[in-house]
Amino acid sequence: MAADAAEQGKTNTSLFALLCLINLLNYVDRQAVTGLLEPIRRDLRATDAQMGLVGLAFLLTYTILPPVFGWLGDRFARTRIISGSVGFWSIATACTGLVNGILPLAALRAAVGVGEASYMANSPSLILDLVTPPKRGRAMSLFYTASPVGAALGVALGGALWPHFGWRGACVIVGLPGLVAAVLIGRSREPRRGQHDPDVATPVRRGFTATIGYLARNRLYVLLVLGYGGLVFTQNAIEFWLPTVLQRDKHVPISEANATYGAVVLAAGIMGPLIGAGLADRMRRTNARAYFHVAALAALLVTVPLAGLMASMSRLPVFASVFAQAFLGNASIGIIITLIVATVVPELRATATAVALTSVHLMGDVISQPLVGKVSDVLGRLRPSAAVWTLLQPFGVMPDEHLVVALIAVTIPGALVTAALFRRAARAAPAE
Repeated sequence: MAADAAEQGKTNTSLFALLCLINLLNYVDRQAVTGLLEPIRRDLRATDAQMGLVGLAFLLTYTILPPVFGWLGDRFARTRIISGSVGFWSIATACTGLVNGILPLAALRAAVGVGEASYMANSPSLILDLVTPPKRGRAMSLFYTASPVGAALGVALGGALWPHFGWRGACVIVGLPGLVAAVLIGRSREPRRGQHDPDVATPVRRGFTATIGYLARNRLYVLLVLGYGGLVFTQNAIEFWLPTVLQRDKHVPISEANATYGAVVLAAGIMGPLIGAGLADRMRRTNARAYFHVAALAALLVTVPLAGLMASMSRLPVFASVFAQAFLGNASIGIIITLIVATVVPELRATATAVALTSVHLMGDVISQPLVGKVSDVLGRLRPSAAVWTLLQPFGVMPDEHLVVALIAVTIPGALVTAALFRRAARAAPAE
């Protein structure tokens, strides 16, 4: 019996490690293209607004489809569903290097969104079936550490490959490793649902409409999803546009910008979620609402490096602001997902995760990413004597820095609203 338990523990650990690796590849594929937006834009002769719409194409499928895949994941083997999704987005990423226009580029980014929607809808519920409740906050934080780390590696890898292979060859190269991961996860054994939640009542199958009604009546779930939406509004717009800000507004050569950005965000992406989860777990010994408070504080503090990024020009303060933003922006992601998934019953967790994903992206980067591009184009058409540039001139901000000004103008209000929502969720949470 002990030998069987030990063997099961090893199997769970291996599957969890594979899920983390796939999440890493998920963000490498996504952000490698983001790090090459400027050469892609120049090659395809596109505007900032058009590049924002390319990002929107990804977000539309990534946002709309999770409930479909979550519903499937609550009924069929999640490992098989994930296997197909990883293979699909990897092929779409590789094919991105073949496009010759904005519309084909947008179509392939939408295809990447299909695969990633399936993966992100089903992975959290799978993890909760691999990990016992006391370890879930740290495990989920470790899983989501792969997001900023993968984003950093993707940007850095894109920048490293670009001088040798161009942006087209870089897309092909970064898309291929996912095919190996797809085979590995497809051969993995599905864990029993709710195996670490013995006190949960016997599962009751609900229809989709009944499930949505159940989630809508769960006030804490709704508040957490709203707060998560605010975080996505802020953080995903920054991830999408920041490499271009460094290359264009801060005048850092693309290879240097992407390599340094990758190194800085890699360090911050590892430290942020782990330190945030560690702090929240320590505080939780005496404060049952610690997870909520850490999430609110991180969202509030992130406004400081965002403002610093706009006013900084020399390398050290610019990348110090990038580090602080990435650290704080990712500090609470794991604990937020843990709270959202754990607040519903096990047999509905994949659907609940999927509904949350759709909701947060509809409220978040579906709006913020193209909005930044649009605001940037509007600011770029203003005369240097316009009031906005007169107001910003004492801070060293010039009219040609319209992209970073647009980014800050959109994301700082989002961060403040996010902090307020998590404070509200803390008051709605049970004391124990």
